[in-house]
Amino acid sequence: MIKKILGLLIIVIAMSCAIGCSEAEDIESINKQTVFVYMPWTGAGSNLYNYFTTNLDSIYSAIKKKGGLGTSRLVVFLSESASRSSLFEVTYDGSNIQKQTLKEYSGNSYISTEGLTQLLNDVKGYAYGLNYAMIIGSHGVGWTFKEDWTDYPYRAKPFDGSIFEERIPYQNYRYGEMTDAQTRFFGSLSDMNDYSMNVPTLADAIKAADMKMQYIYFDDCYMANVEVAYELREVTNFLVASTSEMLAAGTPFASSWTYLASPTPNYSSMVSTFVDFYNKTDYPYATLSAIDCRIMDQLALMMADINNQYKFDATKLEKLQSLDGFAQPIFYDMKSYLEHLCPNTNDYKQFLTVLDKAVPYKNHTEKYYSYIYNEPMTFNIETFSGITISDPSQNNVAMKGKEKTSWWKATH
Repeated sequence: MIKKILGLLIIVIAMSCAIGCSEAEDIESINKQTVFVYMPWTGAGSNLYNYFTTNLDSIYSAIKKKGGLGTSRLVVFLSESASRSSLFEVTYDGSNIQKQTLKEYSGNSYISTEGLTQLLNDVKGYAYGLNYAMIIGSHGVGWTFKEDWTDYPYRAKPFDGSIFEERIPYQNYRYGEMTDAQTRFFGSLSDMNDYSMNVPTLADAIKAADMKMQYIYFDDCYMANVEVAYELREVTNFLVASTSEMLAAGTPFASSWTYLASPTPNYSSMVSTFVDFYNKTDYPYATLSAIDCRIMDQLALMMADINNQYKFDATKLEKLQSLDGFAQPIFYDMKSYLEHLCPNTNDYKQFLTVLDKAVPYKNHTEKYYSYIYNEPMTFNIETFSGITISDPSQNNVAMKGKEKTSWWKATH
């Protein structure tokens, strides 16, 4: 009887294979990864649209050079104005880049959890992949909450554009003279509520869309924070971002794209290529890190234990390595903070071991650059762990917001 049942089972399996396998795709033809480039409207005050189109041109040139996208797909969301955006897929026919519009959008619903969830579901529907990665081109102020910004530095306040239209990045020239480089710091306070997004909103939308990322790459300022990495730990494996301000020109995609587009991303090369590029320019200022968000829970447990034992001496605040240009810093190097919180202890040494695992790839130029205020400034980098923390910050925005972060709640 058992032999008859087994024989029948084998026949059923064979029939199923005969029906299904004849139409099965070659495993090599399956889309291994969809890279989603997200470039929303960045406000009227310091709009990045022209920089975004230049970035996309760099990606297209890299795709041509590589001879296509291989087994990956590329989908782009680009806002052409405050009320008009489009989702399109980029392909290569062997001679030319092709852009197929998938969907058009009006308004700014994409800054809400529901709107971004719908957008991500649209990406999945049009370009389903075994893996996903997200590149975000925008302005950035790290983990801080947009509702807490009420007194912006001079250059981030609304303006009529008469001065700042002439402040263009280093590779562009006007009237035959090179001008000071803009950065991807937030453009104007009046635009922030309508066109910016808090990090928890991003995390909630990715989770709702069930679309965990291989990496999230912020082509923005100030996003390599432990607060951001901890908030995104359940929705991405890696966070690739800058601890400091990023020049408005952004990532050199022509040389970085190969490492970003691979189903097995090369984080070491992403980081080194980025910094090497800027080191060779007239504005040699750059920082970039690849942070393993899967280590964040372990890091938080260790930080909570340290916070239970040690208290930071506020008189040492000026000794910390800050990595921003604010008069009252928000973003401090994490290693520098621990050096002054619990120096020469086993807790400090053990924490550094885990911190090195959490940030396996990081690089920086000799100095970092800031154009928050009326004139650009540069600062020396003496300590660099590749990730910042705002626990000791006395900046008003940090004081209002840091206790609301998931990181603070997990470690205090």
